[in-house]
Amino acid sequence: MKYSVIDISSSSISMVAAEVTERVTEIVFKDRASLTLLHYLDGHNLSPRGIEKLTEAVALMKDKCASLDVDVLYLIATAALRAVGNFEEVRTVILRETGLPVNLIEAKTEAYCDLIANRFFDTYERAVLLDIGGASIEICDLAGDGPDDMYCLDFGILNLRNKFVEKIQPDENEAKEIKKYISRKFDKAQIPEQDRFSTVVMVGATGLALYDLYAEYTGAKQTDGPRQMEYKKFKKLAKHLLSGSARSKLILDVAPEKLYAVGIAAVIAKTVFKRFGADNIVVSDRGVKEGYLHLIIEGKQSGAFYDFAKGGSFEPVAAKAEEAKSENAEQGKGNASEKKKVNATGMPAKKKQTASAEKAAEGTAASAAKRRGRPKKSEAAQAAEAKPAVKRRGRPKKTAEKA
Repeated sequence: MKYSVIDISSSSISMVAAEVTERVTEIVFKDRASLTLLHYLDGHNLSPRGIEKLTEAVALMKDKCASLDVDVLYLIATAALRAVGNFEEVRTVILRETGLPVNLIEAKTEAYCDLIANRFFDTYERAVLLDIGGASIEICDLAGDGPDDMYCLDFGILNLRNKFVEKIQPDENEAKEIKKYISRKFDKAQIPEQDRFSTVVMVGATGLALYDLYAEYTGAKQTDGPRQMEYKKFKKLAKHLLSGSARSKLILDVAPEKLYAVGIAAVIAKTVFKRFGADNIVVSDRGVKEGYLHLIIEGKQSGAFYDFAKGGSFEPVAAKAEEAKSENAEQGKGNASEKKKVNATGMPAKKKQTASAEKAAEGTAASAAKRRGRPKKSEAAQAAEAKPAVKRRGRPKKTAEKA
């Protein structure tokens, strides 16, 4: 059976397809298309043009999955769409135009997917995972497995760019401000410092772009084994990306889709490497998509998916069960409420009263009965009413003649 996961990130849309058997999961295809959602933001919302571009990109990836004979397809979105104000509108349009439901991945789940996809790096000495994204940064202790071993920071390259950078690339002064800012954020999040980690495993598209720039700049591209970088050489690359005369040419030749991102990413990475005192830097080509797929296959994660054989999208069974359970609970509450309102005859049921309340009610009713109608008149009053009216005293009225 063939599975695929499409991931919407802040600067690209990517996919992975895998052949899954009882014993093994083999990645058979990967693809990535550049799409920077930053260019299509209208305030906090994704503009109509941005939604259109994103929908077109998702449709193209879906077509590639169809050509690969994929059976089941999951579409996920991470921090890029978590920060979008009109996410529900975006989700509705994508579902209507492509038939694909969007699974929005929360920060902790995103970090956990990264960790699961790169668990094999835990054989390295004191290894920590670093994922630098457009709208978030994830740091995970590869020796751990719980929430305390994962740090999710709610800012990334795009946030830092909007806050500190005027032109295409940050200059040295802007880089200093970025470094101060992220160091404060790291301190506030209580991210460990030196002597805790010695190996940093970088994941994600930005990490791969930094490695390609590093290999081109230093001439140290590897043909086999894990991609590795030396901290001293990486420092030289970071400095070149901030002030080098040919920095734009290097980026455009190697990673043009990351023109706005790699300078800031280099500052973040250098700050992390220095904070941990890492002397070994490894770059992985596995990330959230691979981790999410692994959890889906293992039954540890559920999500809405598209079934090519049935030609439609489906909610996860677990979600349906929870929804039905919730509906039954609400119905139960409603039925109980209705039962309280009517008695066996179908008439509104009277509320039970306490003994004191009943006594008070009886007293009130008795006093009310005494007060009903006009009080009876006394015999003297009745006799007075029976007497004829007394003639008026005083001068008689003038006749018309006298007037």
